[in-house]
Amino acid sequence: MKAFAIFLILLGVLAFLGIFGVMNLTFGFILGIFFAILFGFEGIRELIGRRLIGIGSLLFGIFLILRAFQLFGINASFSQLFLGFIASYLIGIGLQIFFGKRFIRIKKEWFN
Repeated sequence: MKAFAIFLILLGVLAFLGIFGVMNLTFGFILGIFFAILFGFEGIRELIGRRLIGIGSLLFGIFLILRAFQLFGINASFSQLFLGFIASYLIGIGLQIFFGKRFIRIKKEWFN
């Protein structure tokens, strides 16, 4: 939790640097990074809890990072972001239904 607090402080400092013109940052960029990290942490937390639905959150977090830095030419509109959100969670839900308890049993054996 302290790591997340430090992340929020750094994000706030970057926002102020953008306001004062020290760095070329926009509100959309900072908001995109914030939600990308938030979805990424949630996805990792779900996967540690042995729930495959967390893959959806992790995929959407990765998609947001790629969009924020415009890697691979991704510059998605709001409707494309929403579709990416739905698509990533459909993948996670599908994997959870497909593997179900069998995945959970295998993961428990790995940790014992």
